Amino acid sequence: MNKIDRKFKPAAVALKAQAPMQSAADTMHALLVTRADALMGCTEGSAEEKELARLTDAIEAYETIRWPEGKIPGGKG
Repeated sequence: MNKIDRKFKPAAVALKAQAPMQSAADTMHALLVTRADALMGCTEGSAEEKELARLTDAIEAYETIRWPEGKIPGGKG
């Protein structure tokens, strides 16, 4: 094993360990977006509007961390 391989192996192991958590977080994100979509157009001042605001905050916070450059790698935008 050369010097470069020794540097990449720990990174590859770390990425494999991170993948299940990232997948779970992406699934949760999708569920939050689905719920937010269902609440769009809710009555102003309603409990649904408050829920939508909280969901929007959570979704935006996650997206800022998950896609810091504002786009999905390999995506369309």
